[in-house]
Amino acid sequence: MKKLLYLLGAMALMAGFTACGDKPEEPNGPIVFDGFYIYGDAVGTQEFLAVNQMAAGSNEVDKSLRAGMFEKYIWLEANKDFSLVENMAGNKIFYGATLSEVNYGYDESDPNCKNFADNPNMKILAGEMIIGESAPAMQVKETGMYHIVLDNNAVGDLEYPQIIIQRAKWGVRGGMNGWGFTEAAETVNADGSVTYTLTEQNLAKNGEYKWASCHGWKINLDVDGLVKAEVSLGLTDGKLHNAAQNNLAVEAAGLYTLTLTWKPASGAVAEAFTYTAECTQESTMPETMYIIGNEFGNWDWNASTVVSMVPVHSVPGKFWAVRYMTTTTEFKFCALREWNGDFCGLTNNSGFVTPGNNMVEADGLYLIIVDLNADAVSVAPAAIYGIGDAFGSWDEGAYPFTVNADGTATITANASGNLRMYVPADGAGNWWHSEFNIYDGAIVYRAGGNDQEAVAVTAGQIITLDFNNEAGSIK
Repeated sequence: MKKLLYLLGAMALMAGFTACGDKPEEPNGPIVFDGFYIYGDAVGTQEFLAVNQMAAGSNEVDKSLRAGMFEKYIWLEANKDFSLVENMAGNKIFYGATLSEVNYGYDESDPNCKNFADNPNMKILAGEMIIGESAPAMQVKETGMYHIVLDNNAVGDLEYPQIIIQRAKWGVRGGMNGWGFTEAAETVNADGSVTYTLTEQNLAKNGEYKWASCHGWKINLDVDGLVKAEVSLGLTDGKLHNAAQNNLAVEAAGLYTLTLTWKPASGAVAEAFTYTAECTQESTMPETMYIIGNEFGNWDWNASTVVSMVPVHSVPGKFWAVRYMTTTTEFKFCALREWNGDFCGLTNNSGFVTPGNNMVEADGLYLIIVDLNADAVSVAPAAIYGIGDAFGSWDEGAYPFTVNADGTATITANASGNLRMYVPADGAGNWWHSEFNIYDGAIVYRAGGNDQEAVAVTAGQIITLDFNNEAGSIK
């Protein structure tokens, strides 16, 4: 039997979260369509309105609609009743719950956290569903936008039917904040819509982001992770979607004003939302960076062996490359593929000497980083790692490649699964900002793009990387 997620009954908090158990008031007006509706003083009407009908819910685990799951983003007034009711061919079935505050987020210092790493670290309301004439009306303590999820356990894979209610404080997660979370300013408009605004958001060319209702990606409905409610908005087939296949993206690098507007609407969850991204200042950061030298093009910008550095995902003005160099290798940098603005170093330099052009003091495989934001150039022995299914876990830094005397790097897959590899070019937790893979014998970098196409390997296969020739093999 699955473990209970929620503390029920005696652990319900103050009565401010629920009404006193009275039967919900009968709705005014006819119900036309079958489905779940939200009504009551908290939503400003006792009528069953199409814009207050709950949508079919998406299970974030497989991005599919889930039988018996319904959800809605809706504005609720504090300390006022609202109720959920299902219309089935004119028959009304009431739904409610005795709600408790719970936190499914990850915070080891909080003994009440469920410590699901991808859940929002915030209190939400949750409870076992009560169906029928005894279903209580419910309340929230704070006026604002709420995400209501109802799952009647039609599939039978949960411990019990349940209702969860999350205070939705919209903001962004993406390239502008290292995929953390930045809460937006919330404005209630005269027409009842709500606008969320963020200014001066710095995004790279093709920079990606999502609108999220909290600092989290999903909310578990069970401890085994079979069912999760999505809490962000992205794109599917070019349209906003709460179980999105892709992130939102901007075309040009620069500072952006980002807005998300909610207006009550019927239909799918994302039908209530529209968004804009306005570039208010184009970026002056270069989008390219090159390395030239006696072994990198022989000082000829037209040579094919000039190194094109890889943009760090989500960080305008930061670039990386891995190359094997000896004490006779000389190199310089330039944002243009020509002798125009070339440089040996910036204000903050480490890992190389400049007796004329740059050189390293020992033979080896090096990670080279140019960070225009920090006005820095660093050259350090390269650390290359595998991560994910092919290595048995997603622990960063746990599966290092071995650097060989010839400058190649190798690792053996210890499990069968998809291969993923990276160098740590942008700090802990952002390993995918400098990710790459092998396709048709060539190293292909993720750079600023979406997830790369999966590459399957089997346990025991050896992965070899030759960065100087941009080549790789899986044998």
